[in-house]
Amino acid sequence: MTRVVVIGGGGAAIRACHAAAERGARVTLISKGAAAASGCTLAVDSKIEFSVVNWPMPDPDTPSTYAADLQAIGRGLKGPERLRLFAERSVDEIALLERLGLPLEDAGSYRRVQLAGSSYPRGIVCPSRFGARALQALWAATRRARVKVLDRTMALEILAEGGRARGVLACDLRTGGLRAVAADAVVLAAGGAGNLFSLTTNPKELTGDGYALASRAGAALDHMEFIQYVVLTAAPIRGYFLLTSVLLRGALVDEGGARFEPADPQMLSPPEQKRLLADFMAWIAQRKRAAPGIRVFWDGTALGPDLARQMPKTCAAFARRGHDLVRRPVEVDLGAHQFLGGVVTDLQARSTIPNLFAAGDVADSVQGADRINGSGIMEALVFGAIAGARAAEVRGTARKPPAIPAAYGRRSPHPSGRLLEWRRRLASVMDEVLVVRDRERLSRLEPMLSDNLRELEDGGLVGETPATTRMLHELRSALTTALLVVRASRRRERDLGLFLTTRSR
Repeated sequence: MTRVVVIGGGGAAIRACHAAAERGARVTLISKGAAAASGCTLAVDSKIEFSVVNWPMPDPDTPSTYAADLQAIGRGLKGPERLRLFAERSVDEIALLERLGLPLEDAGSYRRVQLAGSSYPRGIVCPSRFGARALQALWAATRRARVKVLDRTMALEILAEGGRARGVLACDLRTGGLRAVAADAVVLAAGGAGNLFSLTTNPKELTGDGYALASRAGAALDHMEFIQYVVLTAAPIRGYFLLTSVLLRGALVDEGGARFEPADPQMLSPPEQKRLLADFMAWIAQRKRAAPGIRVFWDGTALGPDLARQMPKTCAAFARRGHDLVRRPVEVDLGAHQFLGGVVTDLQARSTIPNLFAAGDVADSVQGADRINGSGIMEALVFGAIAGARAAEVRGTARKPPAIPAAYGRRSPHPSGRLLEWRRRLASVMDEVLVVRDRERLSRLEPMLSDNLRELEDGGLVGETPATTRMLHELRSALTTALLVVRASRRRERDLGLFLTTRSR
């Protein structure tokens, strides 16, 4: 019987568990957070007015037109076969959720919106707490007798033998105990790395673990230079989305009085609105670059009561913090939302390492140089289902997992305080290259990050307490991911989408 280890606790991981168990595999789920209650699928519920999933409408919209939009916005970085597969399978995943008791219809119809970059209003507005409910529905439908859960557990290494993934080294975050978990196939669904930066929509546990695990195992990664950054509130609430349709109707103003007032977005086509959003973000980046430390505010007061009608949840959240969005500007900045590259996979979610599969944010799947919002949850479900199903088809063996690497027998000399300060410094330097990549700065960053990673790893890979071990490995993941971003950025010769380069003045 095939033994599948799934790494992660969000949408892609739970969907992979469901698919693998349905096909008769024995599954072990290793989740740093609570199983089926962590990751971006869950976190988005608390960061935005409402969730949206893209589902192509009947004629004139089709999966093919959706795929064409994804390719256009992604600047052709992904093959048409992959995009068509994703668009077609999205329909199946919507149908699955509805069979599991999570209908998206309201009074017999779907509430749809047309998102920037989409040719048609294919975005379905989801019911409240959609992310949490989707995870719960999938988890409840999973054949739990076939799934062993190791939650509050961090995957530290993908263990290989004969060039194939044969297991996972895991650490119990409560006790610090290490264990090697045998596997015939491993599904990597550990999410992204938003916490590489100071401001992000990602939950705190997403520190690049998946990218680092894959990289150390020798798997190929691609397009790590492409990161979707978005306008987020910076105070009094950090990391909150403002609906794009509302955001573009307001103005940006900095502390010095400089002001950016865009054209009326209602007079623009969806692709033009996407360009306008890019102009919004470019203006913030330019002001921050011209005057480091300057604060920028979004002013929506001209929208009046219409603002509260369109964003009641957001306005209520800020009101609880004593801030009236209808009457007062709010501080904003650019933050990381989603990494658009990752582990290279084929259409069966297989990585370049035999028996290692990847799905969700950690995989280089359908996003290109930019993305259309509303595709994230479906990307996790579609490719999580494929990865779990294909992993279950790997022929089982009786072999034990490879031995634990010798570095895990050495105690790290770095105390928790130093690790924490190290993480803060890393976020500070990476903030400087989130939006605009300065080539001279990148050339200085790469050797510094390499030296930092070497220093961290050479000291030993076990901390003095379970909490210190977690901090050590999250820093290790973040440093590894930062290196991947910097190296990919240095290799890129042509700006595309959200990738912008410059040279120091």
